[in-house]
Amino acid sequence: MASDGEDITITPTESISSITDTEDEEASAHLQSDLESEVEDPDVEEVPASSEDADMDELMRQLEDYTPTIPDALTMHTLRTAGFTTVDPQIVRLISVSAQKFISDIANDALQHCKTRTTNIQHSSGHSSNKKNPKDRKYTLAMEDLVPALADHGITMRKPQYFV
Repeated sequence: MASDGEDITITPTESISSITDTEDEEASAHLQSDLESEVEDPDVEEVPASSEDADMDELMRQLEDYTPTIPDALTMHTLRTAGFTTVDPQIVRLISVSAQKFISDIANDALQHCKTRTTNIQHSSGHSSNKKNPKDRKYTLAMEDLVPALADHGITMRKPQYFV
């Protein structure tokens, strides 16, 4: 081993033989450890899979058959542009389903804000329309409903100012 400033001269045959010697030692040590690990220890019991592992396996099997609203190709493209690369389709499918759930939660919250707003407007104006069943009513997604729904999920959205 050379210390600071010492020059060592090694001929090509010496360097090859020293490399193969160390590789042989590493390979034999690796094989020995493999042989030792294959021999079962009678004191060790095999632990059954936990219920969490079983639940995760069941979820992954169900995801194989489920087609999310957000296509896997779109999810993979978005992940790649964000700097995350994966080849496991189960991870991509899991992220697609998570994104779908996130979007549906925001849309549902916006719908609840819209229902509350329209109910408050009707009651404050004194118009109670008994003509239409509340279930037959159609709602329109508006920014004034979407902004508070996004704020509930930690997303700040502002309407751009228009200059006249």
